[in-house]
Amino acid sequence: MKILLVSWSTLPNKGGSSIIVENLAKNFKKEELVVLGSKTFFQDTDMDRSADGPVFEYFVSEMYFMGRGYKYFNWFRKWRFRPLINRIKSIIEQQNITYVIGVYPNPFYCHAACIAARESGVSFSSYFHNTYTENVAITDPNATTIQQEIFDQSEYIFVMSDGMKRFYEQKYQLNKFRSLIHTFNKYPENPPFKGIINAQSPYCKLVAIGNFNESNMDATLRFAAAIHQHKKYKLSLFTHVPKILLKKRGMDLTNVEHQGFVDPDQVHEVLQQYDICVLTHGFTGGYGVIEYETIFPTRMIPLLLSGKPIIAHSPEGSFLNAFIKENHCALLVDQPSKNAILKALDQLSNDPELQKALVEASKKTAEKFYGPEVVKKWKATLASNQRSHDEVNV
Repeated sequence: MKILLVSWSTLPNKGGSSIIVENLAKNFKKEELVVLGSKTFFQDTDMDRSADGPVFEYFVSEMYFMGRGYKYFNWFRKWRFRPLINRIKSIIEQQNITYVIGVYPNPFYCHAACIAARESGVSFSSYFHNTYTENVAITDPNATTIQQEIFDQSEYIFVMSDGMKRFYEQKYQLNKFRSLIHTFNKYPENPPFKGIINAQSPYCKLVAIGNFNESNMDATLRFAAAIHQHKKYKLSLFTHVPKILLKKRGMDLTNVEHQGFVDPDQVHEVLQQYDICVLTHGFTGGYGVIEYETIFPTRMIPLLLSGKPIIAHSPEGSFLNAFIKENHCALLVDQPSKNAILKALDQLSNDPELQKALVEASKKTAEKFYGPEVVKKWKATLASNQRSHDEVNV
């Protein structure tokens, strides 16, 4: 079996989905997997990847202005839709592809992969990192039809978390849904945790990483506001979202240090410079209730591996909260209250035993996401269905 993974988001393009695809691909050999991703005109896509690893192909489907304005060039994307399908079909033929995986969150690439697989007569499954039609931010009038076509064509519908799986099973009554979680591929070496030591610092250093948008903006703003004039805490944000956009989204950066984008390979080293890791997850916003209930943040994994205690500000009833409670891997603030945030910060920063317990629990929890084991099970699932498909067609 040789797989073609079609994903709008791939490195060097920034974002959680790009990291997910990259980490997944690292568990395949050149003869097992090809990845097709998006790019803009003249974009440099050269990366230092293993020569024995999967081949990464790119297709020009994007136009931006200074890295922004995705929605304004939808006309160009639509114009490139049929050429994208033809490119996928060409790769299927040239690379002897027997299985195509279409990745969402981008219906353009996932839908094209679905059509190309059908026209080429090869097996197809989809991989949803987020909900699609349930997300109220999706305004495409064709979304329901597109999702139905993808669902119908998929032998399996892989989803990012057990929470998404349960939701989809209850709503659609299909036996196609399987969890395919985030992965990491190498355990970092952390020194033994000795508690937060601030002898050489006048404040407790907090750090948050990732994309700060509708998926977590309200919680991030609340967290920043809670420590706004507090001398004990200072928050650093490592994100590709520029200062001007954070301010436009309502963030006061008075007590927040904007550190810019950090390369995924450097995240662990950066986190070692801080005392407490902060995870914020949206309570409300432009994505809709179901999306906030089922999102599982990509940045959770590097935080679990950091060797630092985690404080999470996340809404009651979400899958993320259920996961944290089950694994005891973060101090949870599940009420939209600045006072509750400060109270939890004081509790965590002053309790060495709690810090140590959270770090130990995080280390154990991270084992669930170890890439080689996750991908071994995924390969077995696909291979089993491929054998059944081949037997039917003998």
